Amino acid sequence: MITYAVGDIHGCFDGLRLILDRIAAASRGEAARIILLGDYVNIGPDSRRVLDLLIDRPDITALRGHHDAMLLSAARGSAGSLWNFEFHGGDATLRSFGVTEASLIPDCYLDFIRRGLWRYAEDEHRVFVHASIDPAITAMAEQDDLTLLWAREPLRQDADTFGRYVVHGHWPQADALPEIQPHRCNLDTAGCATGVFTCGIFDDSQADPIDIVQLR
Repeated sequence: MITYAVGDIHGCFDGLRLILDRIAAASRGEAARIILLGDYVNIGPDSRRVLDLLIDRPDITALRGHHDAMLLSAARGSAGSLWNFEFHGGDATLRSFGVTEASLIPDCYLDFIRRGLWRYAEDEHRVFVHASIDPAITAMAEQDDLTLLWAREPLRQDADTFGRYVVHGHWPQADALPEIQPHRCNLDTAGCATGVFTCGIFDDSQADPIDIVQLR
């Protein structure tokens, strides 16, 4: 089966729709897996439309990103979480919902972020996460959200990834070029800033991408 992994969206509905349309055309009705690598809200103008699409597409494996976690924390109302959310583009998310506070976002959206987004995805050759993994923990279910969603630095090339390739986003590439390494790839090409959205294509013939598609 072909797997399509898509980097961070950040409220850019048109970019996400463009990529999903291209995937539909490329798969031509064949079974395919679509994995989105997190961060659906903040920065871009259409966070609500992005979440509406994801709610309507349960066939898509949507991972949770740290911006999505920020929204949940802000909705709970702690002062530090509110500042963090607003500083990282949360005002755009509030405008998309027509509200002035994260706590006023309808519960159905908060529940979807809380229960409908995955911490990680995996297959025989790869693990898909928002940010990174702890290479000392081989069972993905035991990985900590602090690493999966909030890692402070990319996984080093000498890290033991327990025999699997790591596919992630989280670190926006200002040059709009995906970062392809022997042990991992970063598909976050800062689409809301650069206008370039990136999709990695994978199959069972090799662990790393068989192709990278960029759309603008």
